[in-house]
Amino acid sequence: MFRRKRDDTRIDTIERQYGIDLHARGDALLGNLLEDRGFDSLSQLLDAYHGRPAYHVRKRRLFMSFHAEDKAQVAGFRLMARNPNVATDFYDGSLQEAINSEQSTYVKKIIRDKIERASVVVCLIGNGTAWRDWVDWELRTAIELGKGVCAVRLKESRGRTPPVLIEVGAPVARWDVQEIVAAIECAAARRT
Repeated sequence: MFRRKRDDTRIDTIERQYGIDLHARGDALLGNLLEDRGFDSLSQLLDAYHGRPAYHVRKRRLFMSFHAEDKAQVAGFRLMARNPNVATDFYDGSLQEAINSEQSTYVKKIIRDKIERASVVVCLIGNGTAWRDWVDWELRTAIELGKGVCAVRLKESRGRTPPVLIEVGAPVARWDVQEIVAAIECAAARRT
């Protein structure tokens, strides 16, 4: 257990003491950061930062980025939130249906609005995900907007991890509920 820190402790003090980078202004205050990222205490934030939580601290609003060929497994991922025996709880802000438009500007605006409302973007990695321009754009947009990003490798997927996830050191979970929860919470803690 960590010694309790006051809400008016500066972030640069926390980063120095624990040897971490919270991707926040050094003069920001701990209380504001905890509220912004959805944590109740520094202990919860540090556990999430290091990928150790086994439960969601709070509901997380997720946007899921995936390749259309993986839609069946994505539906399975969405069902996880409804399972009463699983300790996950999230809001899904992703597109359920394709947008009928030939105009990429319009489609990007709709998707960007959904990403803005999310706190974490989860990339569901299938065999062809890494080569999809839309997935790359969604992930880069999430990073630009200061959202947490992580990935979940779909069952039996052999596809490579999208390069942008490697660039930012995003956590990648196997198709395992505890790993998925830890990756989502880690992404929430490390958002930029």
